[in-house]
Amino acid sequence: MDEEIEERCAQLGFRPQKEIVYNKLLPYADKLDEESRVLFHDIKTNLVKAFLAREIRPGCAVWTSRLHRYMKIYGLKFSKEDHIYLIKLFYEALTIPNLEPTRIIKFAGTLNFLLKKKELLSRDDLQLEWRPLYDLCHRVTKKNRLCIGMYRYFSSVEITLDQLIRHSRTYFPVSATQEILDEFRPKLCPHSSKDLVFLMHYFETFLPITMKPSEASVGYELWLEEFMNFWDVCHNAGSWENQMASLISCLAENHIGRINWEPYVPAMFARFLRTLQLPVSYRQKQSNKQFKIDINSMTRWIVSCLGGPSDTVFKHLESFMQTIESYYNVANTGRWTPKIRDFLRKIAANFVNRVHNERYKKYTWENQIPDEFKLTEADIDRFVTAMKPCLEQAIFSRAPQDVTFIFNYLACLRPSMIIPLVLDKLYTSMDSLTEPHKLTSAMMSITAVSRYMVQGSRVGYPEGPTHVIPLLMNLLPGIDPNDRRKCFMTFNFIVQFINMMPLINSSEAHKYYDDLTEEEHIVCEASAGLEDFVVQFFDRLCTWVESNSLESTRLEQNDHDRRLTKSESIAESALVSVISAVLTQSSPEIFKVALKKVYNFATSRIFEIKVSGKMVGTLCQVFSRISPKETAKLFIPHLCNTLETLINDTADIMHEENLNQEILYNLLLLSEVVDCNTEILPYIERITSLLDKALFMTSLQANLLGTRMLNLLMTTLTFTMPIEYRSCSLTYDTPIKEYLSIRDWGKAGNIRDLNIKWYMPGEKEVACVQSLLNHYLVPELERLNAYASGSVVLTRHELRRTFKIILASLGCHTVLPLWKEPAMNLIDSVIEPWAFELIVGSQLSVTMPDGSNVRKTVADVIHKVQKKILEIDESDTKSIYSIIHIYDILLFNKFRGRDFEFHWKNFHAVKILLEDKLHKNKKHLRHILIDRVMLHQEFRNESRSCSFTETHKQIMLDLFELSISRYSDIRAAAQCKLNSSIGTFPYSYTILTSQIKRVLQLDSTENHEKFKGCLYVLSGPKSTPLIARHDWNFIKEIWPLLVRSQPSEKPSIVNLMDYLVETVHKSFPTIAINLEVPESLIQVGYKLAASKPSVDLSQFGPVIENGPKALKNHCDKQLIEYKELISSLLKAATECNLHWRYYMMSVCFLRDLVHPDLKYSPEVVQFFCRSLINESLKIRKIAVKVMLYIMMQNKVIYPKIKVDPFSFSNTAPTKQIAPGNRIDNDWLLYNNQTAPKNSEEWKAPRFVHNEYTGFYCWPVDLYVFDYSTNYSLNADNMEPQHREMLAFFSNKSNIDILIKYYSIEEKKGNDKFNSFRFLLFKYLFKMFNTQLLPIFMPHLNQLVEDKQEQSQRCASEIISGIISGCKHWNYEQTVDLWTEMIPLLRKAFNNLSAETLFDWASCIGMGLECRDPNRYNWLLEFLMDDPLSESTSFLGCARMYILYCALNQQSWRNAELYSRCFTYFKAHLMHPFQNVRDRISTSLTHIFCKDIVFPNGNETKCPHVSDFFDVVNPKLNELYDKTVKKFEYDRDIVYDKNAVDNTALELSKISIMDESEKENLLRLFKISAKYVTGSVVRAIYTMKREHFILLPLACVFQSNEVDDELTGICTNLIVVFGCCVTPKIYLPDALKAITKVAKCPFWSARAVIAEFIPVFVFHNMASIIHTNMVQEILDVTLLLLEDVQPEVRVKASQAVSGFLHVKFIEEPIKLLETFRKKAKTKLKATTVGKNCNAKIRIRHAGVLGLCSYINANPYDVPDYMPGIFEDLGPHLNDPQPIPATIRKTLGDFKRTHHANWDDHKLKFTDTELSVLTDLTVPPSYYA
Repeated sequence: MDEEIEERCAQLGFRPQKEIVYNKLLPYADKLDEESRVLFHDIKTNLVKAFLAREIRPGCAVWTSRLHRYMKIYGLKFSKEDHIYLIKLFYEALTIPNLEPTRIIKFAGTLNFLLKKKELLSRDDLQLEWRPLYDLCHRVTKKNRLCIGMYRYFSSVEITLDQLIRHSRTYFPVSATQEILDEFRPKLCPHSSKDLVFLMHYFETFLPITMKPSEASVGYELWLEEFMNFWDVCHNAGSWENQMASLISCLAENHIGRINWEPYVPAMFARFLRTLQLPVSYRQKQSNKQFKIDINSMTRWIVSCLGGPSDTVFKHLESFMQTIESYYNVANTGRWTPKIRDFLRKIAANFVNRVHNERYKKYTWENQIPDEFKLTEADIDRFVTAMKPCLEQAIFSRAPQDVTFIFNYLACLRPSMIIPLVLDKLYTSMDSLTEPHKLTSAMMSITAVSRYMVQGSRVGYPEGPTHVIPLLMNLLPGIDPNDRRKCFMTFNFIVQFINMMPLINSSEAHKYYDDLTEEEHIVCEASAGLEDFVVQFFDRLCTWVESNSLESTRLEQNDHDRRLTKSESIAESALVSVISAVLTQSSPEIFKVALKKVYNFATSRIFEIKVSGKMVGTLCQVFSRISPKETAKLFIPHLCNTLETLINDTADIMHEENLNQEILYNLLLLSEVVDCNTEILPYIERITSLLDKALFMTSLQANLLGTRMLNLLMTTLTFTMPIEYRSCSLTYDTPIKEYLSIRDWGKAGNIRDLNIKWYMPGEKEVACVQSLLNHYLVPELERLNAYASGSVVLTRHELRRTFKIILASLGCHTVLPLWKEPAMNLIDSVIEPWAFELIVGSQLSVTMPDGSNVRKTVADVIHKVQKKILEIDESDTKSIYSIIHIYDILLFNKFRGRDFEFHWKNFHAVKILLEDKLHKNKKHLRHILIDRVMLHQEFRNESRSCSFTETHKQIMLDLFELSISRYSDIRAAAQCKLNSSIGTFPYSYTILTSQIKRVLQLDSTENHEKFKGCLYVLSGPKSTPLIARHDWNFIKEIWPLLVRSQPSEKPSIVNLMDYLVETVHKSFPTIAINLEVPESLIQVGYKLAASKPSVDLSQFGPVIENGPKALKNHCDKQLIEYKELISSLLKAATECNLHWRYYMMSVCFLRDLVHPDLKYSPEVVQFFCRSLINESLKIRKIAVKVMLYIMMQNKVIYPKIKVDPFSFSNTAPTKQIAPGNRIDNDWLLYNNQTAPKNSEEWKAPRFVHNEYTGFYCWPVDLYVFDYSTNYSLNADNMEPQHREMLAFFSNKSNIDILIKYYSIEEKKGNDKFNSFRFLLFKYLFKMFNTQLLPIFMPHLNQLVEDKQEQSQRCASEIISGIISGCKHWNYEQTVDLWTEMIPLLRKAFNNLSAETLFDWASCIGMGLECRDPNRYNWLLEFLMDDPLSESTSFLGCARMYILYCALNQQSWRNAELYSRCFTYFKAHLMHPFQNVRDRISTSLTHIFCKDIVFPNGNETKCPHVSDFFDVVNPKLNELYDKTVKKFEYDRDIVYDKNAVDNTALELSKISIMDESEKENLLRLFKISAKYVTGSVVRAIYTMKREHFILLPLACVFQSNEVDDELTGICTNLIVVFGCCVTPKIYLPDALKAITKVAKCPFWSARAVIAEFIPVFVFHNMASIIHTNMVQEILDVTLLLLEDVQPEVRVKASQAVSGFLHVKFIEEPIKLLETFRKKAKTKLKATTVGKNCNAKIRIRHAGVLGLCSYINANPYDVPDYMPGIFEDLGPHLNDPQPIPATIRKTLGDFKRTHHANWDDHKLKFTDTELSVLTDLTVPPSYYA
């Protein structure tokens, strides 16, 4: 290998980084090194020149695209030095200030390509700073501009940047981790969820993951334990844990064996389980909280933690898989099914990937896994064993395609464990007549493991190949014309297997090989039947083809140009695939048998030529491609003889319109079998003579078949392609003693010795094509020339025939060189035009007889003809279609009409299914490798381009003329090709400008079709619409014309105009106007230029020197064009008396021209100010947004100063991080005593408005607003824009109208608080302080007095804006404001209604968002003022809700207010009104959600949960004790549930409690339960120790039948207790509460807890197992299993069944013996009363235990199960309820095992089956 590399380096002159190996396998590979050298040097030269000349557009953009294309063709075929400098160049380019989004996508995409192969460059080779990327992300995603749409970009920008950061962080310097933590850590605050999601995303993407083990102390060790603790503390925060999981999984994957994950394993598996949302619930109710950890993150972490000395993760994984196993069964389908299926697929994929990395991946600089932590063979066995049961359940799922990948992954690890399972399912399903879906699913699964199956002993499964040939024979009946799905599945099955096994008779191998294994003997003997298989296969295929004949249709439906239906197209594609596979792999002898059979079939019948005849032709064509010589020799003479005879025997055949079917059918066959490449040459004369007749017959069908034949001749002779796709490079006529083919079954092709045989046209073939071209094309072009000049008149039929002949002749386009013409300069650039020319085949070419270029000649002739047709016969749409098709061929390089994208997707689907995922390294099957090489050949052909010339311009203008044709179909076809041309040739759209302007100036009514066509042109291409081009000059010309165009009321025009406006809004991103190229970029450009091979810049010096000036001129020009465009649109809107729809368009265009770096002119500001009071609602809505843009552009920048946060508390900084309330952040908390009382305190630099600042730790530099300088706008410092705004809003009449409009209902029932209006008023009052307050206050007084919903909403929006906008007002202004505002708010709150509550809550919440509470103490104290003192309970609740919205904005800083709230609510916990109690419970949830403590952190100063339960616990204990006091629990007395267990009845019997006391205690319980329920759903933690105090009461009251509210509350509480993940430190408290209920006197409570236990265990299983509490849980359950009440025992048995099902019980067999003993408890006939009941109870418990073992296995039969049936048999005659229990269990068993009973019954002996039958079949009535 090293010698090859050195030799390669010597050839190239450098060591290439990473070449695309497929170039070496092309037939012209020897020419590609020189081609790539020239290409890269040109690209490098021009790229450097573009950057040095500071020409971002077009130079940098165009040459970046060309570099990207080069890399896709040649890979990273350049030196490491060039690689590094290219990365640095684009990294610098990406961080250009104000770089526009489209350039960001282009540069970042190229960087991603350069960085994705991280094994090529280590951090020693390359280092990249992280901060420039962060600054770029921060600028692009800046919230205040993004949320209102001021900065516009495509969603792909964020995706591309994310990918770039993940690629780049490998190369961040060692110090980056600490720097990133210093930047982001101070923003960590669990109470600020919105900020935390963004922050976690930054952590996930930026934190370096890949590092040397020696760097761990300055890398992940700085944050790993801290982050895991953060996650543990905030274990119920679902919004950001996906980002956390992704970060942790990525870290685990990159540092396998170097991090101890043991402490985190139980919690991680608990999180994973809750993410799957399995339907384990209490009484079909689950918590509504969603947790969305990505499945890939889950599986990556699990796989990365497997192996090594500890097997903890393996144990948890096995338990996890056992837990979810039954949910894979098709009977258990639900919303969880896609997740668990995805989990199985991805964990298998990641495990295989890890095995590959450890064993087969090439050594790189990346971290190597320590040997002791690598996966062993035993680990692999253990993993596959754990996955196998789930896979067995999933095999017949409703999405079998997902399951096939899982089989593929696991089979590559252990084929001997997986393939027998699939074979067993396949053989079983083959016998089933009632479940065909099982057969197709099994066939899909077997094809997924086919490669490992045919490889046999090479992969450890020698029996595999012995099944192949019998399966092929047995599945041939699947070719059934009556079942298309099964038929196509059979085709797929045959294709996959046949492609891996040569069809060679090896039955005599034993004569030559004495080392054959037993399995090889079997396969060799079976191979004698391969010929029979092929014969039967073609028999069935012929039958299938015959069944597809087209029935006769009515005359008007019998169109000669009939297209294939989708079904027919799929059938044809399947036919080609399966026949190609069989024939390619057949030995010459078998091929000849098949050829003879098909020949007899095809020539002995006459089929209609539309469907079945077409299929026969396709069948013959495949034979021609596989073995052209043999096929041509057999078919062509016969067909030529037949046709010559028929033609000669038919009089006047040239003028016959309807030829007989025999002539057409034979012509069809001949037109298909000529696809023989060079083997067709001996027959060319006879074929040409037939063509001369067929092409010029009157019969249209004969014309079509003739042109098809000519096209195929031209294509087959010139098309460069592989001529074989065999699975082995040896020929199949090699004697068996030299080549035993069965040993090569499934063998991978050697990429270095693929030995592809290519067909490439030689001189003979090109000469033949030249002759055909001269014979057919030249006369037709001459005829068209004469027609265009007017000297000849052609009928439509003759014209169309001529076009078809030209199209057919152009089938040789691969040997038709592009015309040579001077390139056009479409746009000014310092770089000369350049063509991306590539070799794609033979260098021979075909010309016109005079030596001129064929393409150029055809283009010129067609141009003239198009003019003529449009002039005299525009309605000849078929001829025009042909013209468009000709243009398509002339402009683009398509391969045999194939869609490259479609071919690429199909290839990847097959490759992914059949690739060797374990070894990788391109160990693909040979036919797949050849197909990949062919794809590369096609891609090279599609990638080449030429310079844009006058002829291109001529064609595009012709296409534009057709795009505005009067016929819609013509327009659509031409527009499609025009859009493709615009996409292919950069800036070619500029030539259309004048034409578009011409059409837009026409009368849209009189020229409806032209105008509509032009609008369609502007709306395409879809990805980059013309109307939204990033070209100020172009849109400056087009947009104003569009706005001023003649209005049309035709619906199509109206809809198109609307679509164009919407397109601009969606597809017109922010375009940079002012750019500055940093000097660092220029320096990197020089370094790249100096790297070898160096770039000669000697002649480019003046351009470089002029670069800064040219850039400035360019920016100035763009600025002028931008302003002209704005001016034109504004003038049109204000002066041109536009139609209302076009006026709206101009307003929308002005809105979409917003720029974050350029201010709108004062005239625009004035226009949109007036638009705020426009009569149109849509205009007003747009105006609000634009006014926000204007205010953002002109906002006042308030100064900030740096402060020392420790100076306020007189403490010293410490290195230890202690999140929460600390002495040094006390000054941030709200304190009514220290709130500013005068101007001096108001100006103090101590106000921080962000919620997160100071909670976790302090930033390195803390900046706050400097309030000592009262900076505000006045007459001296106002800009014109400010004056326009002030003038408008100071005008009372304007405000009157504005308020009138804003207080009008827009859409009844749908109006809500408008955040855009809020922002408008916020910025307004922030900008102009109190100047506008006197104008608005009278309106506010009127609005709050008015009880109308919309008036109240308008008042809330304005007041919210004032509250938020007064942030920088001085003390006196603020005091005056609140003096007026508090009475206003009091009035507003008195007029609250259910409809306006949300509006006022939003008003206060949004007004206080990101505002220091100490500057709003007036408002907060007003809200705190006795909210329940209101006149009605509704107003009291509303006040509490508004108070919550206010306090939640700075939650942890409002600790004093929360404490006061808690003190206030204590007195109202037993409030008589339910709505008040509900609101208090919600408030308690938010009060206590701050009660978290981080390791090394401090407790919150907010109230604690323990404080609440200290208050309520005595009362709740009293309620419980008094409820159960009267009843003593006797285990041996069966209580009558109707008489005893009515909780309401029992409460009424408690004489020591009066009615009011009882009601108060119940209210207290209700409010406590609701608080806990809400806390578990909403808080960032789930359970606290104190919460479990409520569980016994909930169980007692759950069955209450009098108070429905109480029942619902108890049910919800039990649901959240069971379904949430309980921290392991609280599990003992949970167990204590469960045990207490298990001993409760009420049997209904015991039944509830028995039902609760399995739900609780399921969701906390990992933690319970880890804390060794399994036996304690089991003991409680077994206690309930022997309960005196049968209902409790039944519930407990279900819990035991669940434990057994998920393998929760450690020694199930020991427990089984215990149940057997109890089931044998003797019942004496003389025993009566209490003792008898006890014995029945014990026996019933034993029987229930035995039944639980049966119920625990609903889809399989373990070895111990048959014996249990024998144990149950004798108990059918026991006292009730024992027999009923047994019969119910047996009924469930029969139902769940019915589907697979044929398999299950094999586990039973005959005696056991007899017992089972006796148990399940009821006794006869007559017995």
